[in-house]
Amino acid sequence: PEKYQAADLAGKPALFKVKIHEVKAKELPELNDEFAQDVSEFNTLEEYKEDLKKHLEVQKEDEAKRTKEDEAIQKIIDKSTMEIPEAMIKTQCENMVNEFAQSGLSMEQYMQFSGLTLDKLEEQVRPEAETRIKSSLVLEQIAKDENIEVSEEEIDAEIEKMAKAYGMEADKLKEYMGDAEKESMKRDISVTKAVDLVMENVKERAKAKTKKEKEAEAEENAEENAEE
Repeated sequence: PEKYQAADLAGKPALFKVKIHEVKAKELPELNDEFAQDVSEFNTLEEYKEDLKKHLEVQKEDEAKRTKEDEAIQKIIDKSTMEIPEAMIKTQCENMVNEFAQSGLSMEQYMQFSGLTLDKLEEQVRPEAETRIKSSLVLEQIAKDENIEVSEEEIDAEIEKMAKAYGMEADKLKEYMGDAEKESMKRDISVTKAVDLVMENVKERAKAKTKKEKEAEAEENAEENAEE
């Protein structure tokens, strides 16, 4: 090499000898019943494939449902007038930025990877932060206007669901939860019920529109037949 630590050898041809201790190759497991048993609770590959297919279908349905909900709520937001304090937007931006730290990538790593500063990152998430705040305010107002209430049974059912996800006993989880956490859970449930109410109204309006269109079509056909 032209640049070499030993000056007397720089620029001269050289022969290097190396000794290979081992050669590694990545071997992919064979897709069979044994593989299914190793990575899941199923005994056969077909059962495992069927379960994956169901999970993907549910995921796709959930995404379609969320998209429709977001569109319906956005229409309400567009018709609403609200002033959001800058401090509230700032807090929401900070919360969203902190979500990156919970996704397996540290804030420093993400900023280094994306080339963004903290201020730029907050500026980037600001539109989504404002949308989240407006959605929450709209849904909380709907819950209030419609007198949506949350029963103790509904709270207990949500705690049961959370306990199952964490691998805990529901009673133990309930003991650990303070009043603030329970109140937050209650608010979340009421917002979810408000979303359900909005979507129910969307369905009813769609049915009414379809019925009206069918009646108009029938009336138009009747007029055409009468003219003949």
